[in-house]
Amino acid sequence: MVKTLDKALAVLDTIASTEHPMTVAEVTKRVGLSRPTAYRLCQTLIKRGYLSQNEKDGRISPGYSILRLSGTLLDTNRLRIEALPVLAKLAESCGERVNLGILHQHNLLYLAGIEKPGLPIIYSRFGQTTAAYASALGKAILANLDDNGLQEFFSKVPLTSFTTNTITDRQSLTEELVRVRQQRYAVDLEETSIQTFCIAVPIIVDSGPIGAIGATGRSLEELLEHISIVRHAADVIMHCLGRGV
Repeated sequence: MVKTLDKALAVLDTIASTEHPMTVAEVTKRVGLSRPTAYRLCQTLIKRGYLSQNEKDGRISPGYSILRLSGTLLDTNRLRIEALPVLAKLAESCGERVNLGILHQHNLLYLAGIEKPGLPIIYSRFGQTTAAYASALGKAILANLDDNGLQEFFSKVPLTSFTTNTITDRQSLTEELVRVRQQRYAVDLEETSIQTFCIAVPIIVDSGPIGAIGATGRSLEELLEHISIVRHAADVIMHCLGRGV
């Protein structure tokens, strides 16, 4: 591992994951670097366009060069390309927000999403992450990992609570994942956010999960009425990928 590069990427990840621009002092504290090192890394990333600095207050935010990388990835990612038209139809059919996610560095990473019909914008959501074990999309994927993959996940990820409904006991989560695999869908019972429910179905290729799609709403009962069309949408995506089950 190249230590300097690792530190620079840690700085970039930290700034990109915050909702507001950061000062160098905040970056220093968050990443655990000396102030001179953090300053040099930030200035290098600013010069290359991966970070941007406000001339008035000196605060730092993500730069446009990131878009070149993310744009290329999103435009060439076959799972996302095949899923987008299916997600649009799914949102129209069930009348709820729908999302596509994958497991990335032990978190659930959103690749795409479509807002519920009637709202004026496409809810892209790509790039955001959440705890896989506390989301329906994440649990749908985790439930279909092999034993080694699941053991690695448990060894790397602490089960912390987001709401009173978050499953933080390993045995309880393991039992939940067994149920998810048997019924071929997962639910989020306000485990990440109160008054938010989700159902999700895995996308499986070559006997392994490559992602999941799901619908999010305010009523679990209403969402469960749509489980068959969510399953069908997942099957369509798998068929489009040429590896239908």
